[in-house]
Amino acid sequence: MKTIKKLDRKKICILAVVGLFLLLFAVYLVVANYFNNRFLFGTIVNGKDVSCKTAEEVERMIASEVDGYQIRIVPREGEEEFLTGDDVALTTVFDGTLQKKLTQQNVFAWPASLFKKSAIQVEAMVDFNQKLLKEAAGKLEVLDKSHMREPLDATVSEYLDKEGYKILPEEKGTVVKEKRFLKKLGQAILNLEGSFSVEDAKCYKSPKYTKKSKELKEQVKTMNKYVGAAITYDFGDSQEVLDGSIISQWICVDDQRVVSVSDEKIREYVAGLAETYNTAGKSKSLNSSYGTEVTVSGGDYGWKIDQEQEVAALTENIRNGESMTKEPAYAQTANSRGGNDYGDTYVEVNLTAQHLFYYKNGALVVESDFVSGNESKGWSTPAGAFGLYYKQRDKTLRGEDYATPVSFWMPFNGGVGFHDATWRSRFGGSDYIRNGSHGCVNLPYNVAKTLYENIEAGCAVLVYKSQGTEGIAAKAQEEQAQREEQERAQRAAQDQAAAVIQLIDALGEITLESRDAVANARNQFEALSSEAKALVTNYNLLEAAEVRLAQLDAEAALDQQAQAEAQAVIDAINQFAGQEITLDMRGAIEAARAQFEQLSAEAKAKVTNYSALEAAEARLRELESAPPEGEEPVEE
Repeated sequence: MKTIKKLDRKKICILAVVGLFLLLFAVYLVVANYFNNRFLFGTIVNGKDVSCKTAEEVERMIASEVDGYQIRIVPREGEEEFLTGDDVALTTVFDGTLQKKLTQQNVFAWPASLFKKSAIQVEAMVDFNQKLLKEAAGKLEVLDKSHMREPLDATVSEYLDKEGYKILPEEKGTVVKEKRFLKKLGQAILNLEGSFSVEDAKCYKSPKYTKKSKELKEQVKTMNKYVGAAITYDFGDSQEVLDGSIISQWICVDDQRVVSVSDEKIREYVAGLAETYNTAGKSKSLNSSYGTEVTVSGGDYGWKIDQEQEVAALTENIRNGESMTKEPAYAQTANSRGGNDYGDTYVEVNLTAQHLFYYKNGALVVESDFVSGNESKGWSTPAGAFGLYYKQRDKTLRGEDYATPVSFWMPFNGGVGFHDATWRSRFGGSDYIRNGSHGCVNLPYNVAKTLYENIEAGCAVLVYKSQGTEGIAAKAQEEQAQREEQERAQRAAQDQAAAVIQLIDALGEITLESRDAVANARNQFEALSSEAKALVTNYNLLEAAEVRLAQLDAEAALDQQAQAEAQAVIDAINQFAGQEITLDMRGAIEAARAQFEQLSAEAKAKVTNYSALEAAEARLRELESAPPEGEEPVEE
């Protein structure tokens, strides 16, 4: 029974589902049949909702709207205006198109129409007279050209400090594009629309660029990037700041809104820096070594900006919007900024005095007379400020009629430079006038060597003439000769002193055999000049040797005297030495003893037969203690 009941319930459920499906299908077919002569849900014809309406109902609806129709025209500015159906001779036109559109719809797709609208555009439902529309529209205020304002493009503002550039909005204006206006207005009338927005229909003439234009945004972005650059040029004790306030004056924008920086303006700016800060070729003031201030004119030494390279670098800096502190690109540099560009390391060359000074870090390294270019032959050494090119050892200088090897070559002005001139016996004075060089500065060997060992490429060489220093050259030459003579005398004294020093050092340990060597050293020393004597550094050894020799002489004299005194005693002892001692010899033995005792200690030490004396005295005592012959010794 339970199984049967379960089967019945199952059948009932199946039948219910089937019944429901059939019911829904029946409803579906009924609704589909309903739409055989009616528009589906969500159908829009020329902007009007015609859902569930027949074609005739739609036509009646449209006809009713045509009667008394007017359209409100809404301008961008000013008052609204109206046109009526009569103004344009508006009429209905039904040519069966609605019926055709109705039969074309898929009635079985009616469920989908519940969720999706279907728009249908029918051309022939109403019509109007185009000529009348144009005439009526021509009377509208919105088309009055005398009241129209041209649109203005959005533009880029002027540069504002700390703000840069920004886009200034466009002005839309009120110029109506008449053809589009008539076309869009006619479409609105055909759709029996109640209002027509000239703005929404896009009938106004638009500016080419608006604040949203990609070109303007890119332009402003690029311009702000350029003026965002901040370049500080460092010139030591001064600076030049290039920022947006200046760069903004260099920015160019072409018809395509492409932004660039004026190459001409950048060149002008860099040229201005060069004019202000270049020192190459400009006259220089020098506090000379003679206590006077001189002006050094000519030459090419100094700071010089490489304008082409700096223009390229600065252009790139601006395009990248960089902020930095930097030095410009230099074609050549100098030692210092500020008061002078050569600093405190330079060679001062006085052509008038024929004398130079080399200062390194403010300290005088070397000074010397020299011989410059031969004036009588037009080979004068040029004045001016120059930079040392380089330095080279063992160079052969060549010209039309000469090839001269030098040990130290230091050029600073073309083929003009410093070098040693070992073929010259003197420097300075007026030799340069008729016996000068081909333009170079000839130096004594040692001076050229010292200069070469201390100078570096790039060092400033300041060459000038100074009236009134001519006598200084002659005096300097005389002083140089005196110094050279003094140096020769000093070298001779040193050589002579060295010979005596060597003689003294060779004395070694002093003995009586050193007498001649000591005497020779003394004689050689006494023959020296007072200057040379002062250079004998071991003179104390000579004096010590002489003292020691005197001591040895004194010791020898004392020894000789002691030997003489001892000889008498030796002779006295020898009288009985080696003989048989008897009592008769008592007097001689005692006399020898007394004589010995009177000797000095040194003399006693020299009595070589003293042992014989002692032996004789011992034998004498034995003899004195022995009994006389024939007697027996007494026992105690």
